[in-house]
Amino acid sequence: MYPLLLFSVISFAVILERALFYLLSRSHSAGTIEEIAAIYKECGDLKAAAGRFTEKQKRVYFLPLVTVYFDALDEIPHLFEEHLFAEAKEIVMINERRLPVLASIAAIAPLFGLFGTVLGMIEVFQRLAALGGRADVALLSDGIWVALITTAFGLFVAIPSLLAHHYFSRLVSGRSDYMELLIARLNILTGKVNTGSRT
Repeated sequence: MYPLLLFSVISFAVILERALFYLLSRSHSAGTIEEIAAIYKECGDLKAAAGRFTEKQKRVYFLPLVTVYFDALDEIPHLFEEHLFAEAKEIVMINERRLPVLASIAAIAPLFGLFGTVLGMIEVFQRLAALGGRADVALLSDGIWVALITTAFGLFVAIPSLLAHHYFSRLVSGRSDYMELLIARLNILTGKVNTGSRT
């Protein structure tokens, strides 16, 4: 039970930290490209437009990618792609941080619970053997009830961890897909339509 209690504390802390991270970093806006294009029409300079956009949207998760995109705009195509790929990869890694912890807890907690139940059942049958094999219903029921608590607690820890991991993973996947779309639409806006994206 003590390892399971530790797992529950770690899982809760990770879920809370990741939920706050995703909330504060905010999701994408459907009008991102349109907003940059509108600012570009006003000032006539793409880098200035990107700078003004990033000033207005300081907490959007893909802002570093927009900044790198316009900073590397004058690079040769190969280096331009490498800059984008490296930045997008770093953003995805930051968004995926600590998710493997949830996956591990979701997988291990039920096993710890089952292990505790098995140990409990061994103790019950040891007591039964010590009584000479005479069935004591009260002893058996009490011992089995106690033994099953660890399995129940293991599932109690694993299920929220698994659900949170799946939800956060889908969120990160959606953010990654949006960054690909963002780069593709920025390529059209800037005329770099032949530049590939590896996000």
